[in-house]
Amino acid sequence: MHKKILLLALAMLIVFALAGCNQDVVATVNGEKITGAELSQRVDEAKASLEKQGFDFSGDQGQTLTENLRKQALEEMINDKLMLQEAKKFGELTEEQVQDKIKLLKAQFPTAEEYDLYLAQLKMSEEDVAYLLNLQEQVTKDVPPVSEDEVKKYYDDNKEQFAHPDQLQVRHILFFVDDGTKGYPFQHSDAEARQMAEDVIAQLKQGKDFAELAKEKSEDSGTKSGGGLYTFSADSNTDKQFSDAASALGPGEYTQAPVKTEYGYHVIKREKKIAAGQYSFEEVKQRLTEELNQEAISKKFSDMMQEVKNNAKITNKLTDNEENITQQ
Repeated sequence: MHKKILLLALAMLIVFALAGCNQDVVATVNGEKITGAELSQRVDEAKASLEKQGFDFSGDQGQTLTENLRKQALEEMINDKLMLQEAKKFGELTEEQVQDKIKLLKAQFPTAEEYDLYLAQLKMSEEDVAYLLNLQEQVTKDVPPVSEDEVKKYYDDNKEQFAHPDQLQVRHILFFVDDGTKGYPFQHSDAEARQMAEDVIAQLKQGKDFAELAKEKSEDSGTKSGGGLYTFSADSNTDKQFSDAASALGPGEYTQAPVKTEYGYHVIKREKKIAAGQYSFEEVKQRLTEELNQEAISKKFSDMMQEVKNNAKITNKLTDNEENITQQ
């Protein structure tokens, strides 16, 4: 009896193994396979996200959109494998090294949930991200920082980039409305989010500081650390309900009722109006220096990866009329 069970189990293992071997391979990267199942999962996740944004995948147009999405997703998966393969050439990372590499990245997220969502969007594990961060560090460590003279020259040569229209500076506190289908970092029903916003307004009426409340309670990670500070102009893509409510306030006033937008409920305080003008070099120097340094690092890394790709052996069954392409 035990022998029959063992043979049956062995037979099932062989069937599963053969099924795995027969999986459709849509690409290989230096011999490493990407299967049709892996690609379909990536495409399904992308489609689900786009459908939430209003994209329609029905009919002929939807079929064309799906095919384009498949090609784009497979290209991204090929690039991911290439980067990880290259990263592993610098040696294995211990768990301690992995945690050391990601600690600065992790610190940028106010909650573990937002960090986990970021990893999910990347389709990578913490370990994979650590390897890629190490790869970038190794490849770009000899990129010299830009000098102040270089930054000033860029500013002088591109002054039109630093002009700004009339702007309104506000502070806001946001509570998301999400039933689990929008992918926001926090999930509340409409009634829950509205009540949270009303509770904040009640605390403001008791004399609480708006900026401190924003740091403590706002769910908008982009403005939370700055006390909810947000500056926008009439031609920006700011939600109309938000901009209308902010524009109706006087300096120092805050909304007496929660403001509903596509994201959820906001409490908004008007700080000041900024007249159209030109940002001075001193105002933009730090930000511009960081941007130019990052641009130089990105270029070095991009050039390196293009060289790696040019020398890699890649097959992609979705390109050139479904024929295999090998890059050597």
